[in-house]
Amino acid sequence: MTVLEATPIDRDTLRLRNEFLELPGLAVNVRQAARLFGVRLDHAASMLDQLVCEGFLMRDELGTYRRPR
Repeated sequence: MTVLEATPIDRDTLRLRNEFLELPGLAVNVRQAARLFGVRLDHAASMLDQLVCEGFLMRDELGTYRRPR
C-alpha cells in the first residue's frame, strides 16, 4: 500500500484561501496580503506561492495574485 503525504497547510493559508473563495474578484500583492492578514511579508509570500503551486491562485506579471478564470 502506498501512503501519500500531504503538505501541511497552516491556519493563515486556510484563511487566505477562504477570502479568495468568498470574494471571487479579490486580487492582492504580497504587501497587501501581509497587511490584510497581519503577517510578515515573507509569510504572506510563502502562503501565496503555496496556493499558486496548488493551482488555486495565479500570479500575473505585476505580482498580483488572483483566482484563475
